[in-house]
Amino acid sequence: MQQLEFDPLFLSYMQRSLFQDICERQYGNDRKISVFRAMFMNKPAGQGTKLPWHQDNFQDMDKPPVITVWMAMDDATIENGCMEVLPGSHLHYAPDDPTVFLSHDQIVEVLERYRPVHLECKAGEGVLLHNRLLHTSGVNPTDQPRRAISVCYMDGMSVSDQGQTYSVVFGDCALQTDEVGIAMARE
Repeated sequence: MQQLEFDPLFLSYMQRSLFQDICERQYGNDRKISVFRAMFMNKPAGQGTKLPWHQDNFQDMDKPPVITVWMAMDDATIENGCMEVLPGSHLHYAPDDPTVFLSHDQIVEVLERYRPVHLECKAGEGVLLHNRLLHTSGVNPTDQPRRAISVCYMDGMSVSDQGQTYSVVFGDCALQTDEVGIAMARE
C-alpha cells in the first residue's frame, strides 16, 4: 500500500516533530519537506520475497530523497527476514553527487568489504536510513507476519524528470486533516 499520507492516521504519524527535526537537519530549516513514498510493507507469515542488495534509487529526480524512516509494526527478527544493511556503504562512489548510484558490479565489490548487520527491531521501534545505504531483507518463513511502515522524505522543491511534484508534509501548503478527518493541502 502506498500514498499513506492521504490517510489522517498515517499523516499524523508522518508529521511527528521528531521527523520534522530530522528532515530539517538534512534539508534545512524553513524548507518545504515532501513525502516521496509512504507505504505499508507486509511480509505475511510463511511468505514474502527476498529483496536483493540494493539502494533506494531515485535517479529520475533533480534532488533525490535521502531520508527514510522505517518502523516495525511487528517484531522484525533474523528468523522472519529482518532488514540487513552494510554500514558505511552509502559513502561509496560519488557521495557528493546524489544522482549516482552503485552498479551491480560495484555492489558486489562493496559486499566484499563490509560485514552485513541485521536490524532486529521490536514492534514500534524505528530505523533511520540513508537512501543510498545498501540493504536487503529475506522471506518470512515464520508463522507470524512482519509488517512495517516506511516513509521516504525529500526536499519539498524536488521535481521528477516528468515534472511530478510530491505531497508536502512540513512547511507551506503542508497536508493537514480537516474536521471530518480527510487529509488535504493547507491553503
